[in-house]
Amino acid sequence: MATRIALIAVLASLVGSASAGSPKPDAIFRHPTTGDVQWCDKPSAAMMALGGAIVAASQSTDYADCKTGWEGKGYARLGSSENLPPDAQQRYTDERARIEKATADSIRKN
Repeated sequence: MATRIALIAVLASLVGSASAGSPKPDAIFRHPTTGDVQWCDKPSAAMMALGGAIVAASQSTDYADCKTGWEGKGYARLGSSENLPPDAQQRYTDERARIEKATADSIRKN
């Protein structure tokens, strides 16, 4: 039963992102010299709910560490209205699809 609930949560997340247009990271960073673009994402609410308090705390720490890491490397955080350039958007979309597939595969019954 828990597997079905988890799968439904992942599928709902996929449907939600498909209907909202291109997915967008929670924090976007650009290097002022190279122009390289990187990002960090908050953990999904569905995964935090499925993982419990310990997993949620760990994932929140990972998000904070990600942001601190890019800033420590000289990247500047862009405003929330900024979008990814097309090449970075494609990398981000591909990465999200890979993560969502891995998540769905990990909870699917064998």
